[in-house]
Amino acid sequence: PDLDRHLAACDLALVQGGLTTCMELTAAGTPFLYFPLKDHFEQNFHVAHRLDRYGAGVRMEFATSTPDMIADSMVAALKRPSQFKPVEADGAARAAKMLAELI
Repeated sequence: PDLDRHLAACDLALVQGGLTTCMELTAAGTPFLYFPLKDHFEQNFHVAHRLDRYGAGVRMEFATSTPDMIADSMVAALKRPSQFKPVEADGAARAAKMLAELI
């Protein structure tokens, strides 16, 4: 429970690369490194494309990232101010409008 609060409160997150977690971090403006699963289509294409659009997260490969590479990326992410594009928060209103047009 309250995962969104934990993600907003942390200084930096290291995550697998799931859409919900990454978008919660993006919405909170929390810097993060993400490591998509090697053969996971959604994480490697859809999530990565969406995060690129928001200018959020640093994509890394688990298999080729050394501890030093991860540490360097963590320090760099903490030093860089988060300038993610705002996440849309009007999904319910847009859905209601689309449904209203059908009625």
